[in-house]
Amino acid sequence: MRKETIAAMKIQKVDSEKFYTAYGIRCQQVYPWQGVTDTPFFTAWAVVPPGGIARAHKHQEHESFVIVKGRGRMTIDGESREVEPGDVVLMEPFTTHELVNLSDDEELMFLDLAWEDLIEAVGRNDAALANGHSSGEPTRRVLATATPPTPNGDLHVGHLSGPYLSADLFTRYHRMRGRDAAYLTGVDDHQSYTEAKGEVIGETARAVADRFGDAIEGTLELADIRLDVFARPKTSPYHVERTQEVFRRMVDNGSIVAREAPTPYCVSCECYLFEAYIVGRCPHCGESSHGNACEPCARPNDCADLLDATCVHCGNTPELRPYRRFYFPLAPFAERLEAFWDRTHMGPHLRALCDTMLDEGLPDIAVSQQTDWGVRVPIEGYEDQAIYVWFEMAPGFLAATEELGEGREDAFWRTDDAEVVQFFGFDNGYFFAVLFPAIFMAYDEAIRLPTTFVTNEFYRYEGSKFSTSRNHAMWGRELLDRVPADVARFYLAWDGPETEQTNFTFAELQDTVDRELSNHWQGWLHDLHGKLADSDYTVPSTGAWSDDQQRFFQQLIDLVAEAAAAYEARSFSPQRAARVAVELVRLARRFSAAQTHWKGLPGRYEIWRTALALEVLAAKTLAMITAPLMPSFADRLWRTLGQEGSIENARWEEIPQFVPGGRRVKGLDAPWFAASETLEVAAS
Repeated sequence: MRKETIAAMKIQKVDSEKFYTAYGIRCQQVYPWQGVTDTPFFTAWAVVPPGGIARAHKHQEHESFVIVKGRGRMTIDGESREVEPGDVVLMEPFTTHELVNLSDDEELMFLDLAWEDLIEAVGRNDAALANGHSSGEPTRRVLATATPPTPNGDLHVGHLSGPYLSADLFTRYHRMRGRDAAYLTGVDDHQSYTEAKGEVIGETARAVADRFGDAIEGTLELADIRLDVFARPKTSPYHVERTQEVFRRMVDNGSIVAREAPTPYCVSCECYLFEAYIVGRCPHCGESSHGNACEPCARPNDCADLLDATCVHCGNTPELRPYRRFYFPLAPFAERLEAFWDRTHMGPHLRALCDTMLDEGLPDIAVSQQTDWGVRVPIEGYEDQAIYVWFEMAPGFLAATEELGEGREDAFWRTDDAEVVQFFGFDNGYFFAVLFPAIFMAYDEAIRLPTTFVTNEFYRYEGSKFSTSRNHAMWGRELLDRVPADVARFYLAWDGPETEQTNFTFAELQDTVDRELSNHWQGWLHDLHGKLADSDYTVPSTGAWSDDQQRFFQQLIDLVAEAAAAYEARSFSPQRAARVAVELVRLARRFSAAQTHWKGLPGRYEIWRTALALEVLAAKTLAMITAPLMPSFADRLWRTLGQEGSIENARWEEIPQFVPGGRRVKGLDAPWFAASETLEVAAS
């Protein structure tokens, strides 16, 4: 037994041949012990010659000197004391320190121990970064929903720039924070606009829904928008049953009532008119509007109150006839809705809509229509009616969550440690902020309502609103045929209509790609590749730090916190996320140019290697903060930097850990982004 113990013993001796020069003294690394053990701390023997000095410097680690031989004077941030064998000196990160050997004939020897605690070192904002949750303790589960699009056409760029890209950024970020994050949407098959599209092109509503449902799902995949559930009413095992169950319960508890009311009827077409089949002027804002909801002001109407209404089929003026159907009065939920709005984060435009509707009195909403297309009303005597498609969407979200797996609906909608965040265009604001919460309140008080609504305004195309009917649009597939998904995602985030309408043009996209991505990002990465070539593409460890380097490091920390805020629900902003990435590269290019002056300067190699290590750290940080926004670019950069596995498995809290010294990084000179000339070729 003793023989085995001795044979396993490992001893490292002080060896003058292993000494190297740093900070004006001689050092021999002890730990990490190459080939033996890798440690989370650095240890070295250090020798200050007689009358010599360990030159004043600072760095990001905690550091401790254990004096074992000789006598010296230690100075830390201007405070000096004499030290002798047995003394242990602790230096906090970024404190300037030097050690003078007070003897003219005896060496001063000490053991240097250093370790990193970057969170403490930089004093980062725990709420924005370490906690990452602006409303208190972080939740373990986050559900993001995006409005199910109507399958009467494929998605255009205006669609992609809104809820679909935003919810994808949000869930990717939260997975990096280690949370159980799910993203679901689907298609809203039973919209009357689907049936109307079929009438125009000579297909059944079912055929239209199937064809464009497939197209929408494919476009989302091309945009690298990763869904956990893409719900389709036709194939869902839960959708129809849940919709009818919610409707029936609300009828049973008196929340939904049947009554006769004046309803537009077209004598020529012999049908009652609603949604896609009637058009007039909105009774609230006076703008052109179809039935049931106005896009410009997002207010509901009852169709009977449309001004100058006409039948879309024949152009004739409908008459009002009494018709018995189901209504959902919202007024009984006014106080509960107002309390819900007070605790729910939403933008000012949406809150103004809610307050306006409350002040003017919440209306009664027709929740059944006479139509053959849709989920049937499950009440005897009303079999010829379908449930209002926007009512259908609320239980549809519950049904889609069931598709995540057994128990997942309760995990997301009925527990205290989960939150639901909903993404939608402002034109759908009334449905999400007023109608759906009231439905959930009436159906099941145990349902936890959304904590945050993230809205977007209209995206304009070459000066006017995207229009499927007028074919005035750049389709999602058209854009994704011209540019890679990462480029499209970056620009749609950069230019997206978050709080005001913005205008998409392909020429401006090209200019942005040229200026920011092809020129600045790619140019900086290529320059960094050239710098690393001098050391055979080996990343150096940090050495001494200059004030500028410390400021740059703090800037990286600040940008990481700002990026985290951009991806968090209550401060969510794709525009801000894109601009943080651009600002990081701008600062890195500026830092790179200034730090070049240290290269080759006698006695300043320690500062030069810190500069290189910081630039590589900036590249790693760029990969991590763009992982939700530009996943393919981020993963490629991550792997080029020699990081293990996919960036999907990286954790946000790892920022800003340095790329380990000694790692070879080659390939930063690869083509990362195409110039606009290439995009023009693709477009042609």
